[in-house]
Amino acid sequence: MYNIGFFILSVIMTIASIWIVQKFWSIFYEKSKLNSLSFIVWSLFAVSQMLIMYGYGKGSLWMPAIIILQFILISFCCYQKSGIAKIAFSFSFYIVWALIEIIIFIFLENLLIEKQVNTAIGTVVSKMIMIIGVNILSVFWRKKEPDMIPLRYFIVILMFPMGSIYIVLNQLSFGSDYSNSIFAMIALSILLLFNIVIFDLFSKISNFINYEKEKSMYIQQINDISRSTSEKEKMMGDFYKEKHNLTNELIVLKKYVVNDEKDNAIDFLNEAICNFSIIDIKSDSGNMTVDTIINTKYAVAKEHNIAFDLNISIPNKLPFDQCDIGIVLGNALDNAIEAVAECKEKVITISMSVRKKALIFVIKNPYERINEDGYGNLKSLKTDANKHGYGMSSIKKVVEKYNGVMVYETDNKIFSLNVIMSFE
Repeated sequence: MYNIGFFILSVIMTIASIWIVQKFWSIFYEKSKLNSLSFIVWSLFAVSQMLIMYGYGKGSLWMPAIIILQFILISFCCYQKSGIAKIAFSFSFYIVWALIEIIIFIFLENLLIEKQVNTAIGTVVSKMIMIIGVNILSVFWRKKEPDMIPLRYFIVILMFPMGSIYIVLNQLSFGSDYSNSIFAMIALSILLLFNIVIFDLFSKISNFINYEKEKSMYIQQINDISRSTSEKEKMMGDFYKEKHNLTNELIVLKKYVVNDEKDNAIDFLNEAICNFSIIDIKSDSGNMTVDTIINTKYAVAKEHNIAFDLNISIPNKLPFDQCDIGIVLGNALDNAIEAVAECKEKVITISMSVRKKALIFVIKNPYERINEDGYGNLKSLKTDANKHGYGMSSIKKVVEKYNGVMVYETDNKIFSLNVIMSFE
């Protein structure tokens, strides 16, 4: 009965080892597409783990070398990018894992007599500790990401593997017989699987949150495009209206000229000049994309009596995708207009220049209120903030695409957004 139970436990241990290694490498690298080579590498690792459970190679010098080599092969064959860092990670990962197992086995020598049972329990406990370890590493590696599940929930989840370890050790201290019971081996297997499932669900929920965030960002960008289209339609409507009025006015003026009504013509021209309200061209830097965005946003800002103070010195062509410029500049101005609309001082300062093969722009505006989360990231002030407030995230994503930097400062009720985007 023990052999059957131990075989089941060995299979679960192997699955746990594969899960731990996958989780570890997924923290640092993206997975490659599954192919025959990666399947062979994982299969060899699974076979070696089964052999280790049955005591093959234990105490030999070649087994640690084989395991480290397998870690290296898994990292290079199953995960993207290459480099010496993967080799260093493989050695460090193995050393930490081996030290944990050594400490656990030394501790269990005071509780257990039978060597094979000691091996089974020690392996289970060490796997649970490694499951906890790689998940803690994952959380701290990504701790600056605002879209993660709150840390307090992760701490609650940690109670499950810690409680499982306590249950196992507590039963041993009371002399529970694990040596002849298949049910005991199955119980250990279930405990370990339970911990894997808990943390796997945690990872999937985190990924779902990321997916929902990305979806919300796309929806917001679509809404921004729709709003921008409406703004441009309004501008074009005003333009055609002025054009139509100008045509009628020229007809009247022509009539005065033909009839040699000089005084009437002069009076008419003076009145037309006073009433002339063609669309303001606020930005005229020569860069069509930047000018279009600023002039479109200025038309919106005027409705809130907001002024633009421009200091723009940029070339006619910039080595960036026009959509990316639209995302960065458009979102920044949308945020500024929304903030200034609540203020008494209604002016937005926009500075843009090129220095050392990089576009630098600074947008400053007064504000009345600001909302930040626990990670220092800006959040929307709207009541349904979970569906808004992704403008800064969109800007940051584009800036990082061009190896740039985005920082903001708040001082004396003045918000300053500083962006650098590299040409290279």
